[in-house]
Amino acid sequence: MSDIMYNAYHVHSMLSSGITNIDSITNFRDYVSAAKDCGMTALGISEHGSIFEWVHKKEAIEAAGMKYLHCVEAYLTEDNEERVADNDGKKTRDNYHCVLIAKNFDGVHELNKMVSKSFNRNDWHFYYMPRISFEELFATSDNIIVTTACLGGVLHNGSPMSKERFLGFLRKNKHRCYLEIQHHNCKEQIEYNQFLYRLSKETGIPLIVGTDTHALNDEHMQGRAMLQKAKGVHFENEDDWDLTFKTPEQLVVAYELQNSLPMEVVFEAMQNSVIMTDSVEEFELDRSAKYPKLYEDSEAVFKQKILSLIHN
Repeated sequence: MSDIMYNAYHVHSMLSSGITNIDSITNFRDYVSAAKDCGMTALGISEHGSIFEWVHKKEAIEAAGMKYLHCVEAYLTEDNEERVADNDGKKTRDNYHCVLIAKNFDGVHELNKMVSKSFNRNDWHFYYMPRISFEELFATSDNIIVTTACLGGVLHNGSPMSKERFLGFLRKNKHRCYLEIQHHNCKEQIEYNQFLYRLSKETGIPLIVGTDTHALNDEHMQGRAMLQKAKGVHFENEDDWDLTFKTPEQLVVAYELQNSLPMEVVFEAMQNSVIMTDSVEEFELDRSAKYPKLYEDSEAVFKQKILSLIHN
């Protein structure tokens, strides 16, 4: 089993609690240490709806010798300006989950712009959660990789029309889209995994293993549960989920116990996480000094003003 590889990309730290109340108590640096210890070559921490502290995450992940994945578990909505206007200003609380990963630095800019827009409370974007529309997702370039995320995604929770629209996008973009299976040992997840497997065989859209991790270990899960109880928060659909961080070996055991798919299919989906992360291009941050663009030649004017002050 030692040759089984897997890279985690669907992971939530305590920063997700800034969007979803008490979503995690785990510091992202704890995940970095755990991923390094089990031999992962890349790591993505896909907070709910946000890219909080992404520069710090990049620094920590790369300092540990792994590739940084710039990603988010976004909330999708069918709402847009026209739809909300036609509905007398009323918004729809759909907020489907979808993991988006930047393939390169252009993708980082593209993802950042979408996330920034999703927080706009003066239009249709923000409604309970920061959201991006189907149209915005469908307009993304090949610089954005897409996975279908968890049971909260479109293909599980969406209306028949939204499922059809989303699946049409996945079919057209199968070179950068993945159907995400997960290891939670409950009836709903087992049936969903089997549905995604059939869909993958029918469409050619590859499967990928995601974990939807919300805690480093059982102790962190207990801390999360205690804080949720204190706040009166309970996510009923998570009761049978295993949200703790998993090594590749632990994932294999979890899928054997779940028994939803042939293990060779699981192994291929785990390997697809490595193929996906290998396709992501690393990038450097530009930390050089920047001057505001106030004049045609801002730097020359800046120098002139300094010299004037010196001479006076």
